[in-house]
Amino acid sequence: MLDKRRRSRRYWRNLALCAMGGTLIIGLGLVLAFSWWAVHAYTHPARHQVTRPPDDLSYESVVFPSADGLSLVGWFVSPSDEAGNDATIILCHGYGGTRSEMLPEAAILGQHGYSTLLFDFRGHGESEGDLVTLGHDEVKDVQGAVVYVLARPDVLPDHIGLLGHSMGGAIAIRAAARISEIRAVVTEGAYSSLADTIANDFTTLTGLPSFPFAPLMVALGEWQVGLDIKGVQPVQDVVRLSPRPVFLIHGLSDPVIPPENGRRLYQAAGEPKSLWLPEGVGHVTAARQRPVEFEGRVVAFFDEALLSN
Repeated sequence: MLDKRRRSRRYWRNLALCAMGGTLIIGLGLVLAFSWWAVHAYTHPARHQVTRPPDDLSYESVVFPSADGLSLVGWFVSPSDEAGNDATIILCHGYGGTRSEMLPEAAILGQHGYSTLLFDFRGHGESEGDLVTLGHDEVKDVQGAVVYVLARPDVLPDHIGLLGHSMGGAIAIRAAARISEIRAVVTEGAYSSLADTIANDFTTLTGLPSFPFAPLMVALGEWQVGLDIKGVQPVQDVVRLSPRPVFLIHGLSDPVIPPENGRRLYQAAGEPKSLWLPEGVGHVTAARQRPVEFEGRVVAFFDEALLSN
C-alpha cells in the first residue's frame, strides 16, 4: 500500500514537472516568436506616400545612387531668393517617414538663401531597398547624397551641412563622423544609442518590460539581418565631429526619444557645440511649435558655420 502511494506521488510530481517544462518551452517559444516579429516590423516599416512640395517652392526631382548602389529619390530645392548663398543643407527624415517630412525646414532655409536636398532613405518613400537598418547602412545614403550635391555646379564644396530628425539626426551624426565634406550638423530628437532606444520604444509601444524582449530583439536583429545594432552609437560618433560645429535640439516633452538622449550627445560632443531643449515641444516638432525661434537659431547656426569664412 505504501509503495502504491509513493508511485502515485511520483507520478503526479513527474506530471507536474512535465507540465511546467512544457509551459516554459511554450513561453520561451512565444517570446522568441514575438521578438522575431518585432525585429521584422522594425526593419520593414510601412511605406508612406510622398506629399508633393507646395507651389511656392522651386524644386527639381532628382535620383542618385547610395554608396552601395541603391536608387534614392529626392528633391533639390533652390532658394526662394534667386541670390542664393551657394550653401546646401541635406535634410534627413525620421524613421518611417519620407522627404515630405522635411518640407517645413526646406522652406525656412530657402528663405535665407540655402539650397536643400530632401530625399527618401532606403526602404522609405519612393527609394529602393526593402530593409531599414535604423542608422546602420543609411550612412551610405548620405554618402550618395553628398556625392550628388558635390557634382552640382551651384554647390560650394565647403558649404554643405546636414539637418536630421530622430533617426535621421542619428544618421546625420554618424555620416558626418565619416564624411569630411560635411561642415556642420543640426539634429532634432536624435537618439544616442540604438540598442537603448529599442528597449525604450518597446516598453513605450507595447507596455511590456524591455527584458527579455529588447535584448532578444537586438540579438535576433543582428543575426537575422546582419546588423551591428550595438555598434550604432551616435554618442560615440559625435565626438569625431569637432572642430566642425553641431547643434542639438531636443524637445523636453518628447514622448518617443527621451530628452536625456540630447543631453548625452551634447556632453559627448566636442566644441563648438550648442544645445536647445525647448519646453513643451514634442518629437521633432520645434519648427512647427516654435517656428520663429527655430528659424532664428538654426539659420544663425548655419550662417556662422558655413558662411562666416
